[in-house]
Amino acid sequence: MTITPKKKTSKTRTKRRTTNWIKLSARKLLNRVQLQYNQAGEAIGLSHFATVDGTYNGRQVFKVKAKNKKVTRI
Repeated sequence: MTITPKKKTSKTRTKRRTTNWIKLSARKLLNRVQLQYNQAGEAIGLSHFATVDGTYNGRQVFKVKAKNKKVTRI
């Protein structure tokens, strides 16, 4: 008994299968994304991620460092 296939799979068939798999994976990822909403019902960010000001679930998780302003000399 051999493990190899009986006939060669064409390049077109292989590419078609790969393309369909990529489309399916992208659709699954798109449906998996959950958004976080505020009281007004507006999407403000991704769920289970800290906000820009460093809070998560009503608690301060990390400090946000102040950005240094770059001074350009002429």
